[in-house]
Amino acid sequence: MNLKDIKGIGPKVLMNLNNRGINDIKSLIYTFPSSYSFYKLNGFNYYEEFNAKAVLIDEIKITKLKTVRKISFDCIIDDIKYTCVAFNMDYIKKVYKIGDNVVIIGKYNKDYREIQIEKIMPQDKYIEGIVPEYNIEGISDSLFSKIVKEALDYYQEKDRLIPDKYYQKYGYPLGKELLIKIHFPKVKEDYISALNALKYHELLSFSIKLQIIRDKQLSLRKEPKNWDINKIKDFIKNGIPFELTIDQKKAVNDILKYLGSNLPLNMLLEGDVGSGKTIVALLSTYAVYTSSYQSLVIAPTETLAKQHYETFSKFLNPYNVRVELLTSSVTAKNRKLILNDLKNGDIDIIIGTHSLISDEVVFKNLGFIVCDEQHKFGVDHRKKLSEKGNNPDILYMTATPIPRTLALTFFSDLILETIYATPSNRKDVRTYCHTFKQYKKVLDFVRTEINDGRQAYFVASCIDENPADEYKSVLRIKEDLNKYYTDLKIGLLHGKLDPKEKEDVLNKFKNKEIDIIVSTTVIEVGIDNPNASCMVIIDANKFGLSTLHQLRGRVGRGEYPGYCFLLVEKKEYMDRIKVLEDINDGFKIAEQDLIDRGPGDFLGTEQSGMIKFNFANLYRDKMILDKALMDAKELSKDKIIKEYYEARLYSEKFD
Repeated sequence: MNLKDIKGIGPKVLMNLNNRGINDIKSLIYTFPSSYSFYKLNGFNYYEEFNAKAVLIDEIKITKLKTVRKISFDCIIDDIKYTCVAFNMDYIKKVYKIGDNVVIIGKYNKDYREIQIEKIMPQDKYIEGIVPEYNIEGISDSLFSKIVKEALDYYQEKDRLIPDKYYQKYGYPLGKELLIKIHFPKVKEDYISALNALKYHELLSFSIKLQIIRDKQLSLRKEPKNWDINKIKDFIKNGIPFELTIDQKKAVNDILKYLGSNLPLNMLLEGDVGSGKTIVALLSTYAVYTSSYQSLVIAPTETLAKQHYETFSKFLNPYNVRVELLTSSVTAKNRKLILNDLKNGDIDIIIGTHSLISDEVVFKNLGFIVCDEQHKFGVDHRKKLSEKGNNPDILYMTATPIPRTLALTFFSDLILETIYATPSNRKDVRTYCHTFKQYKKVLDFVRTEINDGRQAYFVASCIDENPADEYKSVLRIKEDLNKYYTDLKIGLLHGKLDPKEKEDVLNKFKNKEIDIIVSTTVIEVGIDNPNASCMVIIDANKFGLSTLHQLRGRVGRGEYPGYCFLLVEKKEYMDRIKVLEDINDGFKIAEQDLIDRGPGDFLGTEQSGMIKFNFANLYRDKMILDKALMDAKELSKDKIIKEYYEARLYSEKFD
């Protein structure tokens, strides 16, 4: 049956449905409410949201403000006159007139002594109960509900891959019962049980995939690497001009253990910005060199790759280790020479970006891979890299701290190592949240820092100005700063610049030829300028807490104090990000980010090979996740289920 055959779907409604990606009966009935409203007349309340009967007694006025249109009118509620306001709800003036009986849903604002309206409707259309809200442009919620009700009459139950008993033991609804409970709940418990069933299904699919990956990893074998302990000890003693921290020593020892075994290393090394992960990777590649194997180090940006190349060359060249850099900037002639030497085994460590994934990059004896900022690479990328060797040992690194309980679940096939200590010279960055009303004061503070010889970053979320987007672009910010700081040199950095342009800007910044860099989040990792003391983040509410923490880690890296200013349009935007004023611990921030935004933003689930969660949250739904993990151990042994999920192992779609 086609959508157009359903009562209530005419050409215009069909077009609106198609625009939303709803093209058939299945996609229609699986478009679930985005939220629910609970309608019950409770009368006017000064302190909480209320639903109250009212009579309009005054003409409705529309006032155009700077960014919104204000609608205002007077009404009578319980024989008392109140002023009501709403924003960008012009339809009120068209639909209602003096004397109309309405129901107002809103909240009393004591500061302005007025009712702020959330919804208004005629009294004769007000129905008490739970009302689903779909937010589909051009289609009212009531019409969409009617269409779904019609469509459910044609619902065909299909065989389920997961046996019903797994859902039934937790009391989760299935099939048509689930759909009715989520679209037409009679009581709150209806849609909660339906939502939990959907969460369980997502987490079960996720957990089965995890179990399959874990089982595959445990079955792999490789040739042990016979590293030279004496050479390694000598290198640590004479080649590194500082004492390793306890965490670094533990990580190196654990890596060496796996290098010398027939089980391939598969480790996630996490640590806050500047905690010393690079030296662990460097020592590991040296150990691999002493066992006559080659190493590959891949980074997400050319800047970070070059930084690694400089560090590795500085420490390892005196020990006759040949380190080379391969990025898109390398000339065709040099690229050919590097590829040839790599294939012949004359290069010990190759460092680069996505260029290393190319089929042209062939090794004589690849034994070790370091993948820095691993969540920036797709699963297919990581798989291709590992296929360049015979089950090579792999070290993944991330500067985005991940709560341990989550990491143990999400990266269950990996060994987890954490570096907690930070260098003793690293200072906490003082962080301040402000609205744009304080922008001039922030600019003046930045000016004093620059006058004292320091430098600054200004970060925005987008490159170009978009009329539909309220957020400010790097192009606009640079233009504004040029007007304010007429005597300063300001550089621009973003993803659309070619590598040479980026390198030119960064070199000028490093050499103090540029006072300020205006940038997108491309500076989040791999930029190290000890002279930079100020980080100003525009529209900070646009970013996750972990990203903000990473960005502020770009300042305070030298002998001077670091300052970070988080600027937002509205005061209420500060609620979530204000935690950064008091917390500098990346792990605590990651925990908060997980609660607020879910795992996708800092785990890179789009790149992880796991499904994106439409309903579940790995942190908040821990009890459901535990059930799913337990059931997945059983279900992954079922031949049909295993084959199904193996074929979809790297699918990000909701199954």
